[in-house]
Amino acid sequence: MNVLANGLLFYWFSWIIWIMVTFLMKKNKRRTLFACWVLVSIIGSNYNFTFGNLSVSFSFLFILCGAIIFLVQLPRLMYHLFASFTITIGYAAILFWEKISPVWVVLPRPLLLSFLIILLIIILTKSLDHRLGIGALGISAGEYIYSLTLSGYGFYESIGQASFLENLVVTIVIITFLDILHKWKHKFFSPIHKYNESIGEVAK
Repeated sequence: MNVLANGLLFYWFSWIIWIMVTFLMKKNKRRTLFACWVLVSIIGSNYNFTFGNLSVSFSFLFILCGAIIFLVQLPRLMYHLFASFTITIGYAAILFWEKISPVWVVLPRPLLLSFLIILLIIILTKSLDHRLGIGALGISAGEYIYSLTLSGYGFYESIGQASFLENLVVTIVIITFLDILHKWKHKFFSPIHKYNESIGEVAK
């Protein structure tokens, strides 16, 4: 069974995220909202809405709306909207490149897309909240532009299908994991750095 092709990767990582949010995050309103956001996204992945010739998954709509609400609450809104637009263009461009020249895609789509998008996200912003916000909005908007463009040529694909959900969840997991590693590294090396500074002051 190909886990990368049938959506199991999305469910697997999403439930891990929900467990971490529910049991490891500090108990507050933000934790409750985020846990509900993840849970509804999981439940809605099997339900689609049809608008004309376009089919849109409920999870996609919920993720897109949640990302917009989350992003508008952050400072420097215009910059983060510009960063999200950059992610949108990059994500859609990669999908078009895959559509036109699939022979060049040597890695599984979630890994390749996530790797390239994460590079853009890391370059554009530093905070974990900002990275998750522009990542979710940029990927969702890129998925919409990609599907809408294809529909103009008579190729109709469901917006927010399993491949989109996998790309998004893999990106979120890797960004969160990198942030945890960075914090652990800082926590581990900070006492050593302070000790070296104290030794240097004594030597003077």
